[in-house]
Amino acid sequence: MTDRTYAYRAHPFTSEKTFRLESDGLAWDDRGRPGRLAFADVVATKIYQERIPGSAKSYWACVLYRRGGAVKLSAAHRTGLLSAEDRSADYLPFVAALTERLAAARPGLPMREHRSLLARIDTGVGRLGVGLLRLLGRFDLRRTAAAAGWLMRKIGPRLKGHRVAGEQLAMVFPQMTEAERERTLAGMWDNFGRLFIEYAHLQRIWDYDWREPGRIGRIAVDDATHAALMRLRATEGPVLFFTGHLANWEIVPLGAKTLGRAISVVFRAPRIGPFVAEMIRAREAGGMTVIAAGPDTPLRLRESLRQGRFTGMLVDQHYARGIDVTFFGRGCKVNPMLARFARLFECPVYGARAVRLPDERFRFELVGPLDLPRDDEGKVEVQGAMQRVTDQIEAWVREHPEQWLWLHRRWR
Repeated sequence: MTDRTYAYRAHPFTSEKTFRLESDGLAWDDRGRPGRLAFADVVATKIYQERIPGSAKSYWACVLYRRGGAVKLSAAHRTGLLSAEDRSADYLPFVAALTERLAAARPGLPMREHRSLLARIDTGVGRLGVGLLRLLGRFDLRRTAAAAGWLMRKIGPRLKGHRVAGEQLAMVFPQMTEAERERTLAGMWDNFGRLFIEYAHLQRIWDYDWREPGRIGRIAVDDATHAALMRLRATEGPVLFFTGHLANWEIVPLGAKTLGRAISVVFRAPRIGPFVAEMIRAREAGGMTVIAAGPDTPLRLRESLRQGRFTGMLVDQHYARGIDVTFFGRGCKVNPMLARFARLFECPVYGARAVRLPDERFRFELVGPLDLPRDDEGKVEVQGAMQRVTDQIEAWVREHPEQWLWLHRRWR
């Protein structure tokens, strides 16, 4: 059996250590000082991903526990206090062989759960955020949203995302003066601050009832959108919806509940667990079924459409494995999933958005069903359909650029 080797530096102030995998244990050399851990002495293992200060990546790590200590291996080779080299190409086959030999020597060895310091911090921040959201729900929406908008107008320009937003805004609106761009970005930050507060009041914001279209409330609907809602109410079977990160995009799916229809929405979760759970709870309280973005997303979307549900997704962010479209005259990538399902199910496609109005009111707008391009066989043409959808997003952004989330790097 060939002895594999792997070398890495665990800390910026220690030397590089070379590990050698033997038939019955793990040996290492640390600047001429040998060490060894027999598989018979291992009492537990832990395999996890760790984050290194100064690096945006996560690296695989493995810990072998013995009585009185532990031995750790990581794919992160520390090259400095805030830097690391990714040695996954050597680490992964070495640890795969290590765990295989260890399992053969010690079947049923316990596996310990890992919770890093950063993960514990994330959890604490998440719980604090959830508590703050629930507390804010007891205060007046108009005043707290205005305060949050004011605060983000002061803080936002000092954050890293402000530079990205400014670069993209200048790229697609070169005719804007610097003062106009700063006003637009201030509006974006104001919108972002208000959005956080509105999470706490999400279920109370939507008050439009199609049976009383003339009633004045927080949600305003024009005649064209009211007619589109009535067409939707009479539509049987699945319907696809798209929107973008405009104004408060979270209230867009709430209209389905007033029509008595179930809706599934795709949700890209942040890393902070408790906050994610609260966001999902708020959505589901509004009658939505949340589909967390992941490997099984297409299967779950397909099942939602097969059940005849309304199904919605955001379509205005970069997708590395996407198809090419033109957005503001520049090429970018977009996820083609919406068009592919429209082709598969031959279901109508609608665009929906909320436009922010003064005093925490919104105008809900619905366009569609869209007349999508078709191929020679009469089926929805995927690239052309996604271009049509992207054109609609662009038209919305042009109308209210201060209400779009310019923080995401759309062109890459």
